[in-house]
Amino acid sequence: MTGCGEGMAVDGVGSCRVELRCVNNRFLKFALRARDGFAVLEARAEGVVRGRVRRGSVQMTLEFTGADVAGRRLDSAQLGAYLDDLERFCAQRGLPLPATTDALLGLPGVVVERVIDGSLADRAWPVVSRALALALDALDRMRLAEGHALAADLRATCRDIRELAAPIVARAPLLVEARRDRLLGRLTSSLGPQGVTVSSADVAREVALVAERCDVSEELVRLESHLAQFEQLLETEAPGRQLDFLAQELGREANTIASKSPDAAIAHAVVEIKARIERLREQVQNVE
Repeated sequence: MTGCGEGMAVDGVGSCRVELRCVNNRFLKFALRARDGFAVLEARAEGVVRGRVRRGSVQMTLEFTGADVAGRRLDSAQLGAYLDDLERFCAQRGLPLPATTDALLGLPGVVVERVIDGSLADRAWPVVSRALALALDALDRMRLAEGHALAADLRATCRDIRELAAPIVARAPLLVEARRDRLLGRLTSSLGPQGVTVSSADVAREVALVAERCDVSEELVRLESHLAQFEQLLETEAPGRQLDFLAQELGREANTIASKSPDAAIAHAVVEIKARIERLREQVQNVE
């Protein structure tokens, strides 16, 4: 599920702002954006996030201000090198030297970020973790609201599948009788003029084989069972992977029903059912 959250915290070391952005992903991926000195906190931050988020691509932006990280510094050695090159250039061409060095301050390496003390990240972690916890709280609230809306949509899709399957449940037993009558009609029309008769045992055996090939009662029972489990899982915490599995099983049952039922009405209903199942499969990718 998608969402964003922000948290801020302050202590004696400095002030910290954490922003989290989460987008859909089948697995959990974490990335930290921060100044070089704070990159060492990525593993700790990821551990905290994994305790609260199970699926999604989470990007954390960390901003830290304090006396130990403030400001930039002038690299006098680099500026001196630029000045030496400029003096030689001007001397070779008889040009006057510039009155100021303002133009040189924008050259690469002259003004650089202050190097952060390696121990600062460790000292800053308590305030960073508090800001991260607040950001996770805000992220959870946003994702929870999306989750409620998503669960309602998934339940509605399950109801649609049930409604589409109801005519199949009613029509499936009639298919066996229709196939039997069609078989008997073909035997009568084909063998009757030739004076050939077929024993009732042979007819019964053939009808039984036909009935077995077109019987979809087991598939319909499993379809309903999967739908019931799907709706039950929507009441649990972090059911995304289980819902994904059930959606695949629903698709498998629908395919089997379609392959075993040559009836046009059932085939049309199965097409609609498979469209709803595909919607379920797409939506559950967004569920944690």
